[in-house]
Amino acid sequence: MKKPLIAVAVSMALAATAQAESQFYGKMNVAVGYDDTAEKGGVESYASRLGVKGSEDLGGSKVIYQVEYETDIDGDGTVLKQRDSFVGIQYSGLGTVKMGTMDTPLKKAQGKFDLFNDVFDMKAVISGDNRLGNTLNYTTDKMSGLQVSASVIFAEDGTSDGYSASATFSQDALYAAVAYDTKVGSNNSIVRAVGTYNMGDLAFGAIVNQVDGDDVAAADDELAYGVNASMKMGANTAKVQVEAGDQKSTGAQQVSFGVDHKLAKATKAYFYINQYDDDSLADAELQAAFGLEHKF
Repeated sequence: MKKPLIAVAVSMALAATAQAESQFYGKMNVAVGYDDTAEKGGVESYASRLGVKGSEDLGGSKVIYQVEYETDIDGDGTVLKQRDSFVGIQYSGLGTVKMGTMDTPLKKAQGKFDLFNDVFDMKAVISGDNRLGNTLNYTTDKMSGLQVSASVIFAEDGTSDGYSASATFSQDALYAAVAYDTKVGSNNSIVRAVGTYNMGDLAFGAIVNQVDGDDVAAADDELAYGVNASMKMGANTAKVQVEAGDQKSTGAQQVSFGVDHKLAKATKAYFYINQYDDDSLADAELQAAFGLEHKF
């Protein structure tokens, strides 16, 4: 199973050198963890990835492209899994059109809210984080901090197409977003609102997610929410996050606490503790992860 991964990495590196505007990049995120419910530990890869992205100037516009794959470098799962991969055209002053496999605007609207993303992700409790193929997306340029994005997810099988849209605002310390999905990966409609605010070394965030449809854990339409806070202290960042709702499982609650330690600009070590509970569990699940993340 090692040969396909090596072949892909080499081909990506060669592609990255073929044009001056191409970039070979990646992230390795691996941790030693322990789960008290399973009463065992292990090494886990959390959305480690390899990719090539770039552009070519067309005069007044440019072609943009990206191919990205998750790689399970601890050897327990699928060696390669597709992530955001697309080709498109960026028009100066008019925005960008892309086609391929992409995160929906509703998913991307969370911005940097999820402080434990990939390790103890908020998607364990909150619905709506989808990455789908057959996607056509248009995103405007930023205008005084405001940006609008809309996607059509073509069903191609006779069922209804899905639609996702968002409006985001980012200026100085403030980020705010609203987003809407309908028939994206399910029969549900979702409305999401997100806000984050930085006060120097202290930051706060909140998310509200309303699901309207049949594909939720409880019988009625359901509301889920999350709140978090973080504080920088030199090379360390302490953070805490809470989510609750009935969208994935009835009575689901997740509380995460952790510390990131910056080793270099592109490298950090971290220690996270997570407790998850819902109505189906006899006891809450407690997990811990001590990991290393490096971007290149």
